[in-house]
Amino acid sequence: MVDLRPLLFINALVLMLLVTAGFAHRQDINIPALADSLSPATERRAGDIKTTDYGTPIGSADLSAQLESFRSTENAPGESLEEAILFVDQLTPEQQQALEESNAAQDPESGELLASADADQTLSLPQQVVAKETQPSPSPATPETGKLFIRSNVANDNVLINGKPYGASAVEVELPAGEYDIEVSKEGYKTFRNKIDLARGDSRTVSVTLNPITVVEYKDGVWKHGVVTGEGTYVGKDGSRYQGEFVNKLFHGKGSLKMANGAEYSGEWNEGRKHGHGSFKQPNGDLYVGDFRNDQFNGEGALTLKSGDIYTGYWVDGKLNGEGTLTGKNGMLYVGGFSESKYHGSGSLTYPDGTHYEGGFANGQFQGKGELIYADGKKYTGQFFEGKFHGQGELLNPNGSKISGTFKFGKPYGLATLTTPEGEIFTARSSNPGVCYRLKSYRATQCPPLEGW
Repeated sequence: MVDLRPLLFINALVLMLLVTAGFAHRQDINIPALADSLSPATERRAGDIKTTDYGTPIGSADLSAQLESFRSTENAPGESLEEAILFVDQLTPEQQQALEESNAAQDPESGELLASADADQTLSLPQQVVAKETQPSPSPATPETGKLFIRSNVANDNVLINGKPYGASAVEVELPAGEYDIEVSKEGYKTFRNKIDLARGDSRTVSVTLNPITVVEYKDGVWKHGVVTGEGTYVGKDGSRYQGEFVNKLFHGKGSLKMANGAEYSGEWNEGRKHGHGSFKQPNGDLYVGDFRNDQFNGEGALTLKSGDIYTGYWVDGKLNGEGTLTGKNGMLYVGGFSESKYHGSGSLTYPDGTHYEGGFANGQFQGKGELIYADGKKYTGQFFEGKFHGQGELLNPNGSKISGTFKFGKPYGLATLTTPEGEIFTARSSNPGVCYRLKSYRATQCPPLEGW
């Protein structure tokens, strides 16, 4: 009896190689072409011809050639497969199972291998992805606000923004665009102040350094702890008392001084002198508010006297020099130039009774050309000297009469022209005031009564 085990082993090996080659070859088939040729629940035999994308036919002849290439005849005993089956009853159960699996892989009629598409599977083909056209995103709108961050070097400070409290730093706040006054303070430290401009969409950080205040105390001729610079108090032996800032034992910066004679000053100091802006109240009650330099009124300021009169203007060494005003308590008003606190230059003066002068001044008096209108309506227009009519001028009375000519120290002098209320015109001399001459006449006549003649 021939031993079939070698033959069965060879057939099983050939079958495994054939299946492996078939799967490898199917992976090279073009998927779109295969999708066109196959449909669900459709089987094709291995003998049906199919070409790849490369034009190579795939069918039963090709598979048979592959099968023959893998078959080895060297060790085969020469019997055909059908003859070997005659001895199937002599096979072991494992050999019979292998033989059945081999037969199952062949067509019942032709003995050819089958290629089928699984009816329960749907071939999934890749789909072309069409990229959508992207539209450029619009630029974001600029915000209407800005962010402000405030930091300081101390804890428990107080932050003010435009006078509004925001607690202690660090402060983070969003505000509308604009200008803001920043103030950061703490007791015992010098206050920080600054102005910033916050733009739309801006982010600003303000870093604050608060410096501690050094306490200065002078009393009974002694500087406590030897501290002579900083803030504190000074009590003089004469009873004067100062509260404010010091630099090297001198009042410097801002401070208030109450003197032993009752005078008081509050404002800015420079090396122990009133310097800068401040207010000074004298013992008699006069009060000046304005600019100081070297302990004197210097710059713009206003002096209110105890009487109620108010001088306002530009001061030089304690006196008005330049443009200014005087407003009297009784209603008098002067507007114009000053020199040494006296009316000087061009100006206008209105008295309480309504009398009004406008023109030149010198040393507080009418000087030069001007016009004086009295409360009763009388008016003089012409030259003045030391407050009086002096030089060429014209005096017009309320009734319409007038005197034209030369005046000396307030009176007509020399030849003058007299005009009556009715319009008659006479000439006369101040040396003979009773004799007049009609216009274009050499005949003397008595002068008519005329105010001011």
